[in-house]
This record gives sequence, C-alpha cells and structure tokens, in this order.
Amino acid sequence: MILKKLKSRKSRHATAVSNHLFYLHTKLSKNSLEISELKGKELNKKVKEIQSIGTRMKQYRKHLNFVLL
Repeated sequence: MILKKLKSRKSRHATAVSNHLFYLHTKLSKNSLEISELKGKELNKKVKEIQSIGTRMKQYRKHLNFVLL
C-alpha cells in the first residue's frame, strides 16, 4: 500500500516535471521565432531570456533523470 502511494506520487511528479519541460520548450520556440524582428537592446533582452529558459530546461532535465532513477 505505501509502496503503491510512493510510486504513484513519484510518477505524478515526473509527469508534472516533464509537462513543465514541454511548456518551456514551446516558450523557447516562440521566443526564437520573434528574435529575427528585434534589434539592439530588445534583442539582447530576448537573448538573455532564451538563455535563462535553456538553463532552467537543463536543470529540470537533470532533476527528472535523478527522479526516474
């Protein structure tokens, strides 16, 4: 019984993290499409935003791999 609860909690958490990773991926794709229209400070701001999304995605992937072990 306890093992079943733990397993389902773990799978729910893994699903939530993977869903958030997918959300970040779509956000990254949308931002990359907008980047061709920007110049100057707006471009730099968008690049920093894309870099931060990429960093968070790496952290979430690392966490997800750790959870799924």
